[in-house]
Amino acid sequence: MRIIGLAVIPTLASRLRLAAEAQTMMRAAALLLLLSALMTGCATAAPQALSPQLEEHQRLANALRPRVRVHGGWAPADNLGVVQAMSIWRGVGGLDIWLRGDIVGTQCGQYVVASLLALREQREADQRTMDQEAVKRLVSVGWTAQSAEAARASCPGASIGEGRR
Repeated sequence: MRIIGLAVIPTLASRLRLAAEAQTMMRAAALLLLLSALMTGCATAAPQALSPQLEEHQRLANALRPRVRVHGGWAPADNLGVVQAMSIWRGVGGLDIWLRGDIVGTQCGQYVVASLLALREQREADQRTMDQEAVKRLVSVGWTAQSAEAARASCPGASIGEGRR
């Protein structure tokens, strides 16, 4: 302790300033830690199905690739489905798959989900390569090659993909 009263005041003020700065840094570190924990949890969580009819499609999509959400009831008339980057998860690789309403809940819908995910990874693939990749993906999650081929054959005569025939 200093004898001169005026010298004590700057020492006390500097200690208070250092304490305030340390408290601010701790708050920022805690906020950053909380934010990173939330983002990690959201980025690794599998989205839930939006309806009971989409439950199987959602399970298949998340088994084939994480962070995919399957929607039903809408796709361009000349396509069975469309895949696009998820607007919310664009930075972490999330995808939205939109299926045409008449294939939701069918084996064809399952095949289209696998096909769209294959197409997303190999955009320049031809129809035959995409079909082979879709069958491989379905087999990798427990389907037989025959059931995958049967699912493909059950699809109506429209193209599978992002506006390609």
